[in-house]
Amino acid sequence: MEISRLNETTILIARIDPVIAELLRRIIPSADPGDNEKARARIFSAPTQDPEEDHFAEDWREYIEPGLARLFQSALEVIEGDLQRMHPDPATGEATVSFPSDHLEQWIHGLNQARLVLSERHKLNEDEIDPETLPASDPRAFLLLQLHLYAQLQLLFLRLLDAR
Repeated sequence: MEISRLNETTILIARIDPVIAELLRRIIPSADPGDNEKARARIFSAPTQDPEEDHFAEDWREYIEPGLARLFQSALEVIEGDLQRMHPDPATGEATVSFPSDHLEQWIHGLNQARLVLSERHKLNEDEIDPETLPASDPRAFLLLQLHLYAQLQLLFLRLLDAR
């Protein structure tokens, strides 16, 4: 996979392997916490854990969380729209997709949300996310590939964003 800035307004991801293309398509469903309360708490983390400030946490849930939910959903919609333009080359099977560089922040947010939700949904802690400590026979190997791909994309997109 190759990621580059075509020009000031366009990001190109080329030579996307079919497995990586599938992981990209999984960003949207992976970012959905659904009914998982721990995943929801992870992406909508309370501003304080102090029981004496429950009123502040209630105000946060009432006034801030809805705006965050709209922001998160909007980012995922942008990613979904961008990914609809990803199509494989019939000759090689590798896909290519381009999207406006203005979408980089939405991609970063969506990838982060997917990573947080996946980690909570699968009850992974920091030690388990390290591929160096995971046995090759562990059934979570594909999940870890997904988490690491999303982390690497976030890093690359942050660098592209900073290079503006």
